Amino acid sequence: MIFDTHAHILSADLAAYPHSALRGGERPPVPAVVFPVENLLAAMDREGVARACVVQRATLYGYDNSYMLAAAAAHGDRLSPVAVLDAEEPDAPEQLERLVREHRLSGLRIVAPRLTEHDTDWLASAQALELWAAAERHGLPVAVILYRRNNAAGLVALEHVARRFTGLPIVLDHCGLPHPSTPEMRFAASEGIHYTIDPPPGFGIDEAIGRFADCPHVHFKVTDINFDRIEEAGHDSALFVRNLADRFGAHRIVWGSDVGQSPAPYAEKVGRLKVAASQLTDDERNPFFGGNAARLYGAGTR
Repeated sequence: MIFDTHAHILSADLAAYPHSALRGGERPPVPAVVFPVENLLAAMDREGVARACVVQRATLYGYDNSYMLAAAAAHGDRLSPVAVLDAEEPDAPEQLERLVREHRLSGLRIVAPRLTEHDTDWLASAQALELWAAAERHGLPVAVILYRRNNAAGLVALEHVARRFTGLPIVLDHCGLPHPSTPEMRFAASEGIHYTIDPPPGFGIDEAIGRFADCPHVHFKVTDINFDRIEEAGHDSALFVRNLADRFGAHRIVWGSDVGQSPAPYAEKVGRLKVAASQLTDDERNPFFGGNAARLYGAGTR
């Protein structure tokens, strides 16, 4: 079974589902992509993907989870909803309780409202910890995205959170590594900034996320962002995945396409997944492809 843990869907109907902003009104310079749920389901069918998490695209919809929730409700046999909330909103725990109760929420995602290098209040302030506690009460996996600019400070803060909520599944988007997305790379290049990534054999894994080695509830989401940067640099994605499995165990890694954000066609994304898993054994590959995700996100049983 293949379970895509990171699919973004974006409606063409801007009247019904207008774009919105994160707290502070800021939006990253991202294109207004259209990728409706029907396109995702058709692509999943073509490529043999059994299930997907539809993850709120915060850079286009902010905290308005309406389209993602409507799509997941209409296709509950295939889609698991993952909402974005503002962890510093005082009523965020109540919002989460309502989403779990009314929408059979499968997961939560926490994002930085602004890309400030050293600000971690959005993740680990006293107010934010109340949202983490609400997620723990429901056993709801929490995904965290860290961008290149806030990666170092974010990982330090997240380690404190992870060691406090040891019974809560935590998922590091894009493995928690400072691999910028393709739109981020293009914008940086336009500003005269050119990013490089750590090469094999280590890929910078120990330096960035080795701190979570003894935190079995922390999981790592391998996505097309990681594959884009690794392949662009001429490195072997299979060696990268093998390294992750050796360091943390194959039971702690999941796959996400990042469709609706990363530009490759869905068929190419699934093909990359299979190539990247080529150094895993069958007992490792099956959890990575979908078993771990089904365990974390309930495969529609919430």
